[in-house]
Amino acid sequence: MKYVIFLLSFISTGLLANPSPADVFSMETTACFGTCPAYKVNVFSDGVIVYSGDAHTELEGTYRLPDNPELFQRILRLLDENSFYKFRDDYGWTGEGEESPCREEWTDHPSTVLSLQFAGDIKTVHHYHGCKGFDREQELEALEKTLFELIGLSGYVGT
Repeated sequence: MKYVIFLLSFISTGLLANPSPADVFSMETTACFGTCPAYKVNVFSDGVIVYSGDAHTELEGTYRLPDNPELFQRILRLLDENSFYKFRDDYGWTGEGEESPCREEWTDHPSTVLSLQFAGDIKTVHHYHGCKGFDREQELEALEKTLFELIGLSGYVGT
């Protein structure tokens, strides 16, 4: 009996110590010095969608949107079709001594951050909208627009 209790406590402790992360896609826009909308949306693999409007959005605060069990898979397909993993991690300001992907850098713009946590891997693309003239710029902007529409954010963020 002691062996069974020890084994059960060992198994449950191991599971609690190393929970598997949920597969999730997130899209976030940051504020600017004007009235740029700042929000974040998380789309989980089980269909749960959590929206948080921070500033200059139609809906401010954190809300659970209607579940959409197919949305996560549609996002995965879209990211795959657009070679998401081949985008750089950062399109924006770089550290000293690092080569910038931007041909021009404008100030006072928002950023869009796309992040996918899937099958134990995490890929994040940070796009500062003042970074201009980089390779695949139009592709990344089109992907951001398509994701915004696919997730159905216009009613929450505004247009």
